[in-house]
Amino acid sequence: MNQSLFNVCKRKFILLFLTTMVSLCNAQILKYHYDKEMTFLSEADNEAGISVRFNSKDKSVPVYSIGFDSEKKSIRNTINFYYTYRNNIYRMDGILYNKKFGAANGFRTYSASSPVRYFKKASDTLYEYNSYRDLEKRIATDKDGTKIELFVANLKDNIDYSEPALFYLSEHYGISPGLGKGEIVVYANYIFNNNYSSGDFVKMKDIDEDLYLNKEQIESLIDNKYREFITKMEPDKKPIYCSVTSFGKNVDEKTTEELNDFLGNICECYDLWNKQETNENFKRYFDSEIKRRSEIYNKNRTLNEKQLKTYLEELNQLKSQNSLESFDYK
Repeated sequence: MNQSLFNVCKRKFILLFLTTMVSLCNAQILKYHYDKEMTFLSEADNEAGISVRFNSKDKSVPVYSIGFDSEKKSIRNTINFYYTYRNNIYRMDGILYNKKFGAANGFRTYSASSPVRYFKKASDTLYEYNSYRDLEKRIATDKDGTKIELFVANLKDNIDYSEPALFYLSEHYGISPGLGKGEIVVYANYIFNNNYSSGDFVKMKDIDEDLYLNKEQIESLIDNKYREFITKMEPDKKPIYCSVTSFGKNVDEKTTEELNDFLGNICECYDLWNKQETNENFKRYFDSEIKRRSEIYNKNRTLNEKQLKTYLEELNQLKSQNSLESFDYK
């Protein structure tokens, strides 16, 4: 074989190897689309609640939950979802980065501990609640005598709302309501032995959101092999502040704590998702996360005016390290 033919074959082999590696990497990434959000709000505080997102047309898309209005309220957007692996179902805890990238950071084996399933129609009377009409009241009694009331609406849209409802109601009430097509639990109420009751009600809206998950990341966590996964995933180059950084002399302990949390979040996102995100999008995420967190600090007074000013100055100085030419090589 002459040298030129050998070089052609070598280049083809390298190209095939790289293509195979990219395909294997992409095979680990799961992309899901969500078109509905069901939010369970506390009657005592209708600004507090859990939003459950789901795909109304594809039941293979896993349901996941996030705090209601989390983008405007929570420094870290935590999520929960179920993951099936090796004949077990796990309830995963995780973080949502940039509104679309999910990463698991904790789990437990899911066990539906004898949920209350048998709800009977309480009467022929129909009820109203907020904008919902013709609600049917269903009732069940738990082992300890606690009564559970459900007010159910039929939206007559032939959508199966049972899984997102179960996701919340089984966790918070220990019930499995057994809903038919088009039925949603508008209001759930506990009546305790001392006649004290508490309730949650539902708001629905259409959404257009995607969620990306990494199979290998989740399964490495479950298999207790996360350190090996992180070592393998570590990018060849990344922003310098992900390796080492220092802040100015006027940065106090609280501001340092919040700066480190910001950088930790950004660097975790970069380590896990740099192959799926362009550098320009990463820069935009950095900027938008500064703005989002600053608004939360300002609203909650977590940082005072002086601390917030310092916080912004420090992060704006670090922005220059987000260009590829400034990245640090391992």
